[in-house]
Amino acid sequence: MARSIPTECAVSLLGASSPAAEQASRKLMRWTQEWRSDTAAATTTAIAEQVAARVKQKSRLIGVLFLPAAAVTGAATNFFTLLIDKRTAAVPGTPVNLISYVADTPTTDDAAAFGSKDLYVTTYIAGAVAAGADFDLEEGDVVTVEVTKAAAGMTFPIASVQLVFEARD
Repeated sequence: MARSIPTECAVSLLGASSPAAEQASRKLMRWTQEWRSDTAAATTTAIAEQVAARVKQKSRLIGVLFLPAAAVTGAATNFFTLLIDKRTAAVPGTPVNLISYVADTPTTDDAAAFGSKDLYVTTYIAGAVAAGADFDLEEGDVVTVEVTKAAAGMTFPIASVQLVFEARD
């Protein structure tokens, strides 16, 4: 069973002297949202696209970490692909792929059990299309997670994906 768990920051704004100052302080924040898969998905079982985060204000996705509970060893034929997509509030039926982690190359795509693999690196950013402005999010946009399988597939371990956001104007 997969689920999304909000992780909010608590910030004291006792020194804010006006509503405008309070709003300005809130825009300086970064926050994380976590998506979890509480059970492993068998070799041929995909995980349908699910909402990992709903954006509450203009922000930018600035980090994505994959944290598996079991080691992942890349395999050229049988593998999984972890997709991180954006669905805009304006055009929700059209996903924009931001990150594609394809576990198909030994060593390069390996992930240690209980370690973290930074997916917000050029290697996993989905081509030239998912660059710059694609990581900008508007209020009401959602970020989704999906796992697909190739050939006989590969077990997708119990894992979490941490999404890091930063407020923007």
